[in-house]
Amino acid sequence: MINLLFCAAFELGAGFVTTFSQFLALRSLFGIAMGGVWGLASSTALENLPVEVRGLASGVLQQGYAFGYLIAAVINLRLVPHTSHTWRALFWASAAISASAALIRALLPESGIFLRAKALEREKGTTTGKKTRVFIRQAGIMLKEHWLLCVYAVLLMTGM
Repeated sequence: MINLLFCAAFELGAGFVTTFSQFLALRSLFGIAMGGVWGLASSTALENLPVEVRGLASGVLQQGYAFGYLIAAVINLRLVPHTSHTWRALFWASAAISASAALIRALLPESGIFLRAKALEREKGTTTGKKTRVFIRQAGIMLKEHWLLCVYAVLLMTGM
């Protein structure tokens, strides 16, 4: 939900930029936040489905980007010509959609699989805090050794 709110904030901010560099920076940050949303959203969507339909459902999820482009095109055709804010209104509308998705997700209960995993974790006495510290330490080591490759990957993915 926090990543969705970050997405909403970056989309909202994109409607207020005044230079192309600012726009690229915000869209890059949006991409990072969206990357955080994608994995969790897809695993949450798939974990409760029967095994037989998970392949088909994951294929449908992959079309989310195409569906998003379709929604953006409809908003662009219906909203943008009727407002004095032109293209900025498109980003403000998408920020509202992301914020609404975060609100809906906040109202939904956690999945049964997640709740069972948490109960098992409590029984064993392990916490996610320990796993998080290990991840952060390993990520720090990776960034120290491969920082140039990470910068290259970010620049490559942002189209620079």
